[in-house]
Amino acid sequence: MDIKNQKEYFNETYESWKEVSNEKSRIVNKTINKLGISEGDSFLDVASGTGVFYAVLKQLSLNNYYVALDISENMLAELKSLYPEATTICGDFDKEIRLEDKFDYIIIFNSIPHFENLDMVFSNASRHLKVEGVFAIVHSRTREGLKQHHKNIGYSLGRDAIPSDITLYELVERYEFKDCVVTDEDFFYFSCKK
Repeated sequence: MDIKNQKEYFNETYESWKEVSNEKSRIVNKTINKLGISEGDSFLDVASGTGVFYAVLKQLSLNNYYVALDISENMLAELKSLYPEATTICGDFDKEIRLEDKFDYIIIFNSIPHFENLDMVFSNASRHLKVEGVFAIVHSRTREGLKQHHKNIGYSLGRDAIPSDITLYELVERYEFKDCVVTDEDFFYFSCKK
């Protein structure tokens, strides 16, 4: 399997991504608890897809300001059909992006393998977080689990699907984040603070 154009790929396959498994819901719940997300926090869901993270936030009845950002118009259209109240923006976080708002939380859930320009990802996160805001990268698989999954489906990126600790620490320092946390046990979790 080879993805030559991310936007086209996700526009064509969006229907296969709308299922929110119990496992994904469990990991999103754990992430929400670990991050300390509470009512009234603002939230930018980068590479939101069809709204897996929002589905759980909504179930928890958190009154959050939520914005979904994705490269795929079809993913966002599906999210909007499921959650008409959600704000959506079509954009590429791999390129410089300018949004009107700053957020308490910016998260990339299950999508980090699809980002090639980590410098721009961290730059965009820094630009759009409030002071003391948290940037998180979470994947429902561990690094090793994702590597095995990609091998099983014949998908090769030619790079780490989830950045190494060293790469993450360098980016945290370069973009002047603090309080870096990385765990790779039950699932992959990274967070840092502006």
